[in-house]
Amino acid sequence: MLPHWLAFAAVLAVASGAGAQSRQGTVDITVDVTPNAAHVEERYRLASSAAPISLRVLTRPCTTIENLAVERAGSVVPVTESRVGPWITFRDTIARQDDSIRLVVRYDVRPAGTGVIPLVHLTTAMTGNGSTRAGPVKVDVRVSDTAARVSFPHMTRQAPNEWSARFVAVPSFLEVAGPRATACDERAGEGGDNGGLVWRFFLLVGIMVTWVPLYLAWARRAQDREHT
Repeated sequence: MLPHWLAFAAVLAVASGAGAQSRQGTVDITVDVTPNAAHVEERYRLASSAAPISLRVLTRPCTTIENLAVERAGSVVPVTESRVGPWITFRDTIARQDDSIRLVVRYDVRPAGTGVIPLVHLTTAMTGNGSTRAGPVKVDVRVSDTAARVSFPHMTRQAPNEWSARFVAVPSFLEVAGPRATACDERAGEGGDNGGLVWRFFLLVGIMVTWVPLYLAWARRAQDREHT
């Protein structure tokens, strides 16, 4: 598992370097956390752009993202989904030239007891609309259990069950710690395609086990012939 600071830095690097251009705008994210799932709503206000919308999320072990829906100007937008390693990318295939873009992204995350909640983000960097020093991304987290807390990234507690913070980019994930949190076996479900690494490793071991004794036997025989 990546350290928290490294995983957080990864999405900041992606957000700042995903493209030569950036989108001006803001995003408000609300996360409602229950013991078994979290509902996320992201509200984007973006400047005009002819480029199609592209969103990305870094999946985490022991979590699933379900029921993702994208709305633009109140209408549901069909998106395509592609996967590369732990990254999932959602693209709006229809480019529209509007004066401004109001985008709503909704989805459910099932943390499976770990409290780790991946967040979807734009693949292009985003800057604020003004010269304010506050970051263009506002995140609000509401938890059903007042004993729970947001352990990562750093957020300010506004009420017994509410946390908030501003960031320069969408965090790759949130982590909510609480008495119901359980350990996550990150090795579970890793039996999929690993590129043949496992069988190649054992093949190499088998070759070495066979080849080394044969080479040593040949070397001894060659040495005996030199002495005779």
